Amino acid sequence: MRNALGGLFFLGLIAASAAPGSAQEVGGALPDSITASAATGTAANAAPEAAQVESYWGPIPTGEGAPRAVIRTRSAHPVEHAILAPFYIVTYPIFLTTRGLKEGLVFLDERGLLPRTGAALPIRIGRVAAGPALSYGGRAGFGAGGTIVVLGDREPADWIKLRYLATVNGMHRASAGLRAPWGREGKLEIGGGYRIERNARFYGLGPSSRKADRSYFTEEQHWAGAGYRRALGGPLAAEWSAIYTSIATRGPRPEDGPDLGVTFAAASPPGYGARSEGVLHGLLLRLDTTKETGRPGSGVLAQAQAGYFDPTGKPGGAFWRYSGEAGAFMPLWFTDRTLALRGAVSWIEAPGNGTVPFTRLVTNYSGKSLRGYGDYRWRDRGLLDLTAEYRWPVWALDRAHGTGVDAYAFVNSGQVFGEWRQVASRLLRTSWGGGFRAITEKGFGGRLEIARSSESTEIRLQADQMFDFKEIGLFGGNQHVAAD
Repeated sequence: MRNALGGLFFLGLIAASAAPGSAQEVGGALPDSITASAATGTAANAAPEAAQVESYWGPIPTGEGAPRAVIRTRSAHPVEHAILAPFYIVTYPIFLTTRGLKEGLVFLDERGLLPRTGAALPIRIGRVAAGPALSYGGRAGFGAGGTIVVLGDREPADWIKLRYLATVNGMHRASAGLRAPWGREGKLEIGGGYRIERNARFYGLGPSSRKADRSYFTEEQHWAGAGYRRALGGPLAAEWSAIYTSIATRGPRPEDGPDLGVTFAAASPPGYGARSEGVLHGLLLRLDTTKETGRPGSGVLAQAQAGYFDPTGKPGGAFWRYSGEAGAFMPLWFTDRTLALRGAVSWIEAPGNGTVPFTRLVTNYSGKSLRGYGDYRWRDRGLLDLTAEYRWPVWALDRAHGTGVDAYAFVNSGQVFGEWRQVASRLLRTSWGGGFRAITEKGFGGRLEIARSSESTEIRLQADQMFDFKEIGLFGGNQHVAAD
């Protein structure tokens, strides 16, 4: 096949050399009247003493006696320019952005700074690794902190991780986790953490809540628990977890008004101003047929989860929480061009129409669903989210499928609902956008995303991967408080 393609390419060169138009010389200057084959024969006869290089096919002349070819190109027709002009206008800003990003990464690489921007922690002392943590976007704003990892003796999965992050908008998050092998196919995770958000937001419940009703409150969370993950063979895995969670709410800081208690004084959401405590028991089944490369080009991701919340205090009673999602990666006609599709649904069922605290209802959070809307914009008992994302590479460090940068564009649509009959096309909230994904030798490194909806424009810089089930759980600081 390669020989056939090579023959076609060579015939194309000969045909191009005979076509009228401008000539571009390969190997040296030649008159336009000399064709590729003539140039080869004439040069060889004119310089019999030229240096020869032995090859599989015999001696090949070099220097002045080297074979030469003339490649002739045609100028585009004026009609072609007119048709392509709108395309050039639309894509030129993207071209400039990707070119600037490429030059910046090349600059970092030439000075030995590129590895420090990857997923690996830059500071390493014995078995202890440390590095900075950064985030931007959402209600918390810009944040900075650090991560410390203690490596285990047997395998990389045996780690201890400590994380802390603080943001300019008054959010503080700290967590500690342990992940260790248990048996031949299992992993044990133990972790806990603390989180406080002084400018959490509430707009009301349901798919018709209004942006004008935005109000603020302070939310404080504690959690601790254990989980066990086991491979079931092939792409299947299962996980069991039991996590104690505590959520308290109160009024916001004076500078973060209006107060939720004032705006919704006539219909305060259930559980506001109180503490919700309980244990969430969960069981998860996961299917993953992709390859962990940071840029999966084919395969399926799917998981289903059921959880039961058993309260240890008031307000609120017990409830069930169900969630499921599935994603598929479909390779397109070019290298690493991929269409990613994802659908997700979550639902909370309270036996006997019991009351569920509003802090434990389903909500959009961290740009994982309803991506063009701010965090906590929508909240209710159920959530439906659909996304289509097109990905393509824009720069590679030294080889295809290796370290580099991918671009992507997406469209996202979904809604929250209190009853299944509320799911309707007229209530779907649609957003669109795009961004860049950094891929390192160890996989996904981070993403910069801009998402636009009818209400707002969201810019996020995060280290989490969309369309991915990373095995972080309690080890990475996830509190598993509410589905999103």
